[in-house]
Amino acid sequence: MPYKGENGHPDLWGFGDGKRACFWLKQGTPDPGSIHWGFKAANNAQVDEFYREALAAGAKDNISPRARVEYYPGYYAAAVFDPDGYSFEVVHKS
Repeated sequence: MPYKGENGHPDLWGFGDGKRACFWLKQGTPDPGSIHWGFKAANNAQVDEFYREALAAGAKDNISPRARVEYYPGYYAAAVFDPDGYSFEVVHKS
């Protein structure tokens, strides 16, 4: 599933069931900045919990928990950088 990036967001290729992507790739040199891991949450509270626990474990803020209407209505997510610089996102899609 291609995603055409806009407003500074890179172009991505998503892999999943053809309706929703659960694994995204973007072009780049293999390094932490080129890898973004995403996980699905059952609800917004799980997104919030992920964010709090990740920061408590030493991760750094990337995107605090919030609605991401730039993707579509019902997209609620948070993202952090782990100590090695990899990006991890947890999202609830309602």
